[in-house]
Amino acid sequence: MISKDLLNKATEQDFLALSKHFGIAIDTIGLDPIRRYADIEVFFLASTYSLHSSRIAEGYLCWMLRYGHFLSPSKIRRLVRAGVPHDSSVLGGMLLFLIQNNIHKKQWQILKPFVHKSRISRSLLDGPKPKNPEPSFLKYNIIVHNYALKQEKFLLPSSSTFKNSMELKNRALFGSSVHADIASYLKWNPEATPYQVAKNTGNHKARIFEIFRDVKLAL
Repeated sequence: MISKDLLNKATEQDFLALSKHFGIAIDTIGLDPIRRYADIEVFFLASTYSLHSSRIAEGYLCWMLRYGHFLSPSKIRRLVRAGVPHDSSVLGGMLLFLIQNNIHKKQWQILKPFVHKSRISRSLLDGPKPKNPEPSFLKYNIIVHNYALKQEKFLLPSSSTFKNSMELKNRALFGSSVHADIASYLKWNPEATPYQVAKNTGNHKARIFEIFRDVKLAL
């Protein structure tokens, strides 16, 4: 069972705070820093219904180019099956964007049954539709500008991001998303049980129970 927190739809403020936490360069006025475990795959799914401004959209696409290899396709599939909120058409565009940029190129195929082309052509952003749409999203009838994607402009330096985001740092250190999620969750909740970690990170319970003790002893 997955916790209600993972199943809640992120508000605009929640998403902006997570964007800053995970290294997207945005205005931080009025945004409180994240003081809890922040799930990378939930953030990814939340982006499918949260990219309303051009700056956030371009920043997020830059984020996928730099950090998309840390995403776990199998965990995303598990979260989608559990009902974590997302837009299936925008998700299709994002997966194709990742594939065309050679990020987990073959692994995204496991999510193919969960993406659907929008019945109508619709813009990802608020305001006028862009004249030069990005082709990956256009295949799913989602219109977003074909940005230049200047990472140095829209992303914080990786050194700063790894310092502020334990979740991304642990993905880089551990490699395994499950090991990384256990370590990240325990940093905020050191007395958590394996069941609590599984419930609040969206990982498979059996896998958490299998490696929980080793990760906890290693911290």
